[in-house]
Amino acid sequence: RKSLTFSFVRLLLSSISITMKNALLLATLLFACLNNLVEATPTPQITKACTAKTCPAATKASFGGVPKRAFAVRGGEVVVANSLAEMEAILIRSAGKLVVIDHWATWCGPCKMIAPLFQELSEQDENVVFVKVDVDENPETAAKYSVSAMPTFVFVKDGEVVERLMGANPTRLQELIEEHA
Repeated sequence: RKSLTFSFVRLLLSSISITMKNALLLATLLFACLNNLVEATPTPQITKACTAKTCPAATKASFGGVPKRAFAVRGGEVVVANSLAEMEAILIRSAGKLVVIDHWATWCGPCKMIAPLFQELSEQDENVVFVKVDVDENPETAAKYSVSAMPTFVFVKDGEVVERLMGANPTRLQELIEEHA
C-alpha cells in the first residue's frame, strides 16, 4: 500500500505542480484513507448484545465512531443489527456461514423466554452467526424478511433464506441450527 501511495504522489507531481510539503501531506492523507478502507470495509455499527453491566468497555471502544468489535463478525457471540444496512453488512461478512436472525420485541414474552437459549447456542457453535433484530427499532429488516409474529427465526446461508421458524420452540431451533450449520 505504501508503494501504491508513493506511486500515486509521483504521478500527481509529474502531472501538476505541487509543492513537496503539500505532496507529503497528500500522501499521508491518502495512506490513512487506504488503511481505513481496508480495516473498515463497509460494516456499520454492529453492537454486541450485552449491557453496560456485562461488558462496559465494549460500549466505549470505537474506531471513527464505529465499535471496534464491528470489524469482525464471527460466531460465538450474538450481534445486534440496528438497521437494514447493518444486517446486510453482517450477511456479507458471514459468507459461507449460517446466520440465524432472531426477530424479537421487548414486549414479547416468548421472545424473552427463548433469549437465554439463543445466547447459549451462540456460545456453542462458532461457525454460526447469531443476530438479534428488535422489530420495533429495525422495522426495515423485519419487513424484508416478512416477519409477522415474534419471535421469528430466519436462517440465512450465502445470502439466501434456507429456513424460517415462527414461535419460541427451543427443540426445533436447535434442530434447524444443526441441520443447516
